[in-house]
Amino acid sequence: MDEREQEQGKTNRDGITTQCIIAEETNQEIVDCITKQKKRPKGTLLLAFGLAVLICGGIFSAILYLSSPKGYQNYTVQKEQYYVEYSEQYDYWDVITVEYPQLNGIKDTVQETLNNLMYDTAMDRVNYWHLAPSDEVKDFQEEFFTMFCSDVNCDVTYHSQYLLSMDYREYYSAGNPVWMTNGTERALTVDLLTGENYELTDILEINKEFMKLWDRAYSDELDEDYGDDEELELILSWFLQENEEINVNYVCSPFFYVTEDGDFTVGVSLDPILERAYTYQPINRSFYAELTAEEIEPFRKESDFWERYDNSETAGEVLPCEDKKENIWLGEDAGIWKHEY
Repeated sequence: MDEREQEQGKTNRDGITTQCIIAEETNQEIVDCITKQKKRPKGTLLLAFGLAVLICGGIFSAILYLSSPKGYQNYTVQKEQYYVEYSEQYDYWDVITVEYPQLNGIKDTVQETLNNLMYDTAMDRVNYWHLAPSDEVKDFQEEFFTMFCSDVNCDVTYHSQYLLSMDYREYYSAGNPVWMTNGTERALTVDLLTGENYELTDILEINKEFMKLWDRAYSDELDEDYGDDEELELILSWFLQENEEINVNYVCSPFFYVTEDGDFTVGVSLDPILERAYTYQPINRSFYAELTAEEIEPFRKESDFWERYDNSETAGEVLPCEDKKENIWLGEDAGIWKHEY
């Protein structure tokens, strides 16, 4: 029998090459199989892995980009002012300077909703005491009113492609600027895509642990001692609007706004309902503290707000109020602040 020698190569699914040398001699077949690991250069493997990661990452980023709402980049926020100086339409004098923001450049229906909300929020105390008084307020007017004054300044503190946040600070005189001047504060943070107004309790769990955090920031700012448990319980009842005794004489209005740096100012205002508007001297019943996003993270609630906030970048443009008038009774240079009590 002729001797034959045959070399045959096979590759299995693990990348192993089997080389078999088969020889036939004298009716005896000897098979010698030598198995060798086929080695690939490390650089090639790393390069292939890196390319795969880049491709997968690009695909994932593209999916996120396409699935995420785009928001608005080029909208404007124009500040305007409601101004009245002695209208002679009432049995008392009126001097009103109310600054408020107005949006332009987003979806029409949402824009109209938010513009109405931002205007109404600015006019809140003016409506309560002057333009749309209840019967109880009308009785109070007849007894005490010689003048109604209001001075509101609005600061648009944060504007991104998704969110708009603003702070309203007001001094108003419900009867007489010398003896009945109250300071207050309120705020709005709204969703430019949906028109939703986010309340403080929508985004944060307001409880005793939160009040400890808030009180530390508030007390540090004023260089005061921290509140004890009883004081914290009282302030918590203001934030939750659960203090029946306080609610008889005041409207407790918790608020928050996002600052330019992305921190959070959290506070509560106590607005007098009737007789407590008589102050004898200007008084401000707003209490607030600034907290970082990291500090309040443990108190986050499930809310669309946080997805918007976490993905926000500065967008839009805020335009100042043109020809803004100063309130002659409650403005920065008004004589009320120099009066000796």
